[in-house]
Amino acid sequence: MPSTHSSSGLRAASLFCLIALSRAVPYGHVFNRQTTSSIRNGCFISNVDGQRLLSTATYASDAMTVESCASFCFRHKYFALEYARECYCGDSYTAQPVSDIQCSMPCAGNPAQKCGAGNRVDLYTNGLYVPRAPATLSTPYLGCFVDEVPRVLPDNLLGASDMTAEKCAAHCSNYSYFGLEYGRECWCGNSRPKNPAPATECSFPCSGNDSQLCGAGGRINVWGSPLSSPENVGDFEYAGCFTDAVGQRSLRGKTTYDSAMTLEKCAASCSGYDHFGVSFREECYCGDVLEPTAVEVPQAECAMRCAGNYSQACGDANRLNVFSNTQCLPDPESPLSVGKFNYQACWTDRVGDRALGDVVERSDNMTVEACAAICEEYNFFGVEFGRECFCGNLLRGEIAPESDCTHRCSGASTQLCGGVDRLNLYHATVLPTATSVVATPTPTPTLPAEDEDEEEPTVVLTDIPTPTSTLPAEDEEEEGPTPVSTAAGAEPTDTDVEDEPAPTPI
Repeated sequence: MPSTHSSSGLRAASLFCLIALSRAVPYGHVFNRQTTSSIRNGCFISNVDGQRLLSTATYASDAMTVESCASFCFRHKYFALEYARECYCGDSYTAQPVSDIQCSMPCAGNPAQKCGAGNRVDLYTNGLYVPRAPATLSTPYLGCFVDEVPRVLPDNLLGASDMTAEKCAAHCSNYSYFGLEYGRECWCGNSRPKNPAPATECSFPCSGNDSQLCGAGGRINVWGSPLSSPENVGDFEYAGCFTDAVGQRSLRGKTTYDSAMTLEKCAASCSGYDHFGVSFREECYCGDVLEPTAVEVPQAECAMRCAGNYSQACGDANRLNVFSNTQCLPDPESPLSVGKFNYQACWTDRVGDRALGDVVERSDNMTVEACAAICEEYNFFGVEFGRECFCGNLLRGEIAPESDCTHRCSGASTQLCGGVDRLNLYHATVLPTATSVVATPTPTPTLPAEDEDEEEPTVVLTDIPTPTSTLPAEDEEEEGPTPVSTAAGAEPTDTDVEDEPAPTPI
């Protein structure tokens, strides 16, 4: 077979391009290893339809030997020698073998060895092969993961031409997780990636350390571990990481948000409750019952750092770090009567169309008694959202499950003060005089009038039975209101007070 390199001029030009495109490696490094246990696989065609047998790395030298080529290719599974002075490296190949006679040229640096011929290579399995590997650090290595938009580790990108695993670890020291991608990119984050990829798909060498792996395109090598939660925060002890969901909250009491949230702040806000939970960096939930829908999950799923203290974990999207009160607290209840008012039911309310809209008062010291005093001249009053009091003679809305009214009063932790878009509703035993009543159509639904012989009661109520218990019924497991909208990457919104002043921060 005639050589494909029949012109010495063309051959010189080809070598010039080959050297220019090859990886630059100092010759001292190339010749450091002088012995090899490499295995010769035979003579093969080097170039078929423009595709070289091995092409990951190349170099050419007038001192070429089998040993020097093996040393140069020590990061690759295979190496090949061609045309007396050329060395090629690669990790896989599709070969077309030919007779050994066709690999007849002596190596330029050792005539006793054969180094292929024109378009023919002596192919070897490299005995010096040392595969790249993820760096071994004090932080646990988690594996190779798929990366995509949105980024699995979205924070604090650093790109560098001298990137190493150690450099990335230092850069992301304030985060739970860090990862290396595309040879030179370092990414930080607080949530563990969930979509693993085969280890072989993270194959790029780190730009600052050829022996380390730094992911690939769309692939990221990840290290990290979740923050541990303290055993105790004040009177609360840690219970674990639990699931949570919008519309089916695991803790259904008071809810607060703070852009500087800490465990201590949430514990203080929930001091009158049996449990508190932190979620999504800056959300705090209180409750007397951890709902049956809450499922304990591995601590690794509660990895977001608290917005106000990066050394603490504050859950994640739809995940709660839950703490339980070690003190024996009395169960909250709605007093059956307060002055002239009797308790009726948990009642729906809505921003923009209030169930009771004549008077609105808010206080961080709210109690049922305080609201009754404010609403003395009205037919109805209701307490809501722990700190809100509403008065009125016109009632709108409808009965809601008692399990929807779970907020303790901000001024009395033993009393219930509604919930999000929910009132604990009270009705006056003695109706106000006709001159003080708002002339409006009779609302629906209605409660029975106190005195059926009165000619025209201004506001009457029907079909609301007198409660036999002030506590939520155990068999009412209906889905509660949606106090916040929490999705990954979304800011929570308090639907109850969107047109009113925000509660005092924790």
